[in-house]
Amino acid sequence: MMDKLYLVARIADTRVALRSRAINSVVVVGTPVAVPAAPPHVAGLFALRSRVLTLIDPHVVVGLAPVPVAAGQRVIVVDVAGHGYALLADAIEDVCFIDAPETRVAGKLLPGWARIAEAMIEHQGASLLVVDPARLIAEPVASAY
Repeated sequence: MMDKLYLVARIADTRVALRSRAINSVVVVGTPVAVPAAPPHVAGLFALRSRVLTLIDPHVVVGLAPVPVAAGQRVIVVDVAGHGYALLADAIEDVCFIDAPETRVAGKLLPGWARIAEAMIEHQGASLLVVDPARLIAEPVASAY
């Protein structure tokens, strides 16, 4: 049953679903610290309960301009390959069970989205992209801004 639990969020102006097994928590970001010479999708670092998390801007990953980060913004905390990351989210909508099956992505996606989307799933009459957080962590191939 837990394999049908998803976090539904708006990331880079798109509604997405992330499998709950990939999510550590949703928290409010502290004051981020810039990282000199970091890749463009790394928005900074911040401390969370004695851990330092790398803040990732999904807007850059999908080819959009970076967004400003503000203390108090909610982020999605994930662990990828033993490291902690926080994904900037435009909005956290829900954590819910979705009984619909994941399906192959229908239609053509922009290159950034095509790289991070694993599947699609129907929820409340809308199609959501199922996104793999590990693919958001990897450096974007190219950006549009």
